[in-house]
Amino acid sequence: MRELYATVFRYVPPLEHFVWKFNDNPAGRGIITVAEDSGRIVGHGALMPTPLRVGSESIRGAQGVDAMTHPDYRNQGMFVALSEVCAEQAAANRIEVLYTMSGHPGVYGGAVRRLSWDHTGDIAKWVRVLCANSQTFPRSKRVISLGLQFMPLGRSSARGVEVRMEPPKEDEFVSLNEQVASSWLPTACRIEHSADWFRWRFDRASQRHYIWFSAYREGDLKAWAVFGMNDWGEVPIIDVCGTDDAALRGVSSRATRRAKELGLAMLLSFTNDDNVARALRSCGYLRHGSTPLIVRSLTSKVLQGNIHDHSSWHLAAEDFDTF
Repeated sequence: MRELYATVFRYVPPLEHFVWKFNDNPAGRGIITVAEDSGRIVGHGALMPTPLRVGSESIRGAQGVDAMTHPDYRNQGMFVALSEVCAEQAAANRIEVLYTMSGHPGVYGGAVRRLSWDHTGDIAKWVRVLCANSQTFPRSKRVISLGLQFMPLGRSSARGVEVRMEPPKEDEFVSLNEQVASSWLPTACRIEHSADWFRWRFDRASQRHYIWFSAYREGDLKAWAVFGMNDWGEVPIIDVCGTDDAALRGVSSRATRRAKELGLAMLLSFTNDDNVARALRSCGYLRHGSTPLIVRSLTSKVLQGNIHDHSSWHLAAEDFDTF
């Protein structure tokens, strides 16, 4: 699988990353299907079990990840065949909802046009250029030109807010995320950020070297930000969450400044939370495209929220940072 990964994506995460993602996930072991020819893996599809909250109901979901087809075997229906086997196995494991966020034409086209996936809408991508001379820039003249401008990093502090360069405590993380979710519609669809999920998602075994920032007001956690670096060349993704505008700006600014100090070329973020988007914009992040959210139901029962309604979904950057 790692050989195919190198051929398709031009980089290979360490073995420990795959063990973390597919073996040690508290929501369940990954569902993996492969296509072989003469003993060589030429196609791969996988689902990563993910706890979902649809309305007030907790259900088993799974995110589609690591769809790969060797260049010599494309346009032969391999993605569709592998995806169908994955879906059958997921249904057998009582997984009720599948989702993925991929702008790759082959994944999108195969899932939406030939399978029972639904494109609900797009999640905005935010870009913050930090170094104009890096080779990791996307091939976009607009983004490169933005990197040549002096862009604000935002205010790193605000009256009454203390920003610490450390992760929040487990109970603080869960409580704050629940506070944020309480402002959404009762039928909202989201990843369920439980204590188990928190411990696993940001564990060192992921090989992503996470750097945290937590903002407190009068001793209470009001916002956090985190970005993860790795050794295999992906652009780091920053995630921000909180209930206080000043705290959101504070952690966004401190995290962005730290990334610049570390010599990172750029940071990416994905969010459909307006409060987070404002905080990122205040630190010089610009919207640069989007990625489609596609979903599939594997259950006949009526869920408390409509997974096919894009406005019901609330997704953050850490929900993208796993593939």
